[in-house]
Amino acid sequence: GMLERVRVAETRLDAATREAAELRTKLEEARDNARRDPLTDLPNRRAFEEAFAAQSASGELICVAICDVDHFKSVNDRFGHAVGDRVLKAIAEALTQSCQGHLVARYGGEEFAILFTGISRGAARATLDHARSIVAAKRYRLRDSDEPLGAITISGGVTLARTGEDYATVYQRADALLYDAKSAGRNLIRYDK
Repeated sequence: GMLERVRVAETRLDAATREAAELRTKLEEARDNARRDPLTDLPNRRAFEEAFAAQSASGELICVAICDVDHFKSVNDRFGHAVGDRVLKAIAEALTQSCQGHLVARYGGEEFAILFTGISRGAARATLDHARSIVAAKRYRLRDSDEPLGAITISGGVTLARTGEDYATVYQRADALLYDAKSAGRNLIRYDK
């Protein structure tokens, strides 16, 4: 009868609502995964660029840093990619801890990016240089043989984003500063004066 049909319809509606909720959750996870680096679990380049756009619209003070693991290719060549991956994870952790309160992303390969918000250029530079010294002080060893990997260091460039500047401009400036740090001997942070 009528009641039965209503009950069936309600059950179907419940199922449809639940399915819709599950789909939404899956979509959000997918969206989150599309913004996350699977190795380090850090936000990725896309997430970083979106965060820059959002912060820049809010008018807050922003500095962008681009960092790179020095001689990373030789780590991979000498010890293999599994060791290289562990090094990247360790650096991701060191950067995240040293730059707490700011967005640290894996930008791709051995490159990391940090979005410093609400602090001065000097403070951003000091924070990044502290992160650099923590990475340089770590002693990495091979798990099985305890063989030392040698020093692992990072170089970086940090720049202040000026009001209304687009991301590409800010990124290029930070990247040029990173290049300067590499040319000047690595394990250095360069910044705009």
